[in-house]
Amino acid sequence: MVWQYIAAGVGTLLVLAAGKKIIENWQKVEKELKGKRIAVLGPRASGKTTIIKFLLKGELSEEYIATPKPEKYSGKTFRLQELELKIEDTMDVPGDIQSHDDWERLYRDADVACYLIDASKIHRGDSAYEKTVLSEMRHIGEWFDDRKDSPPHFFLIATHCDLISEYASLPHGGKTEFTDAFWKKPAVQNLINHGRGSKNVKCVAGSLKDRDGTERLVSDIFRQTTA
Repeated sequence: MVWQYIAAGVGTLLVLAAGKKIIENWQKVEKELKGKRIAVLGPRASGKTTIIKFLLKGELSEEYIATPKPEKYSGKTFRLQELELKIEDTMDVPGDIQSHDDWERLYRDADVACYLIDASKIHRGDSAYEKTVLSEMRHIGEWFDDRKDSPPHFFLIATHCDLISEYASLPHGGKTEFTDAFWKKPAVQNLINHGRGSKNVKCVAGSLKDRDGTERLVSDIFRQTTA
């Protein structure tokens, strides 16, 4: 019986400690991101509109803001509106030269810049798509050079992972191994190098298919921004 009480006490302490960490993490997110300007860039159908709508109107449950591994605790939901984010977006246009002036302006003004790619197209080796995104990343790298003394937090975000059958069939733990391998693909490494390397390019991969996937992806961006 004594051991049961001790075990229960330890469990309570762990939950309280975890809850304290959740609050501290959210306070850090608020401090680092409140009022920041976010630029969302990417080719057509990469998921820009989905992420923008979520950033403007969505919520994050504490299980995703707390740790890299989802852990459920009862408590509050964090409303993204509280961050007063300033979301910048271009029209959903193809990645051609006509859009680059707008993209450059948004990148230069941003505190956080995101470039979205369709992971399923990269995974199946769509050479035309790879050429398009590589051209766009080349421009982003040039803009980085112009802001190298105070560059924005920059994220390469691989969306539509749910369209990759191997990824979709994996449990959550296995998905991490899959995305780790995805970032090592030569085509993706080429993108990262054009963005001025892994020191400056933070990578996030996932799905925007449903709320759960979108929460995980967005919270991963926030966590890396404040790390």
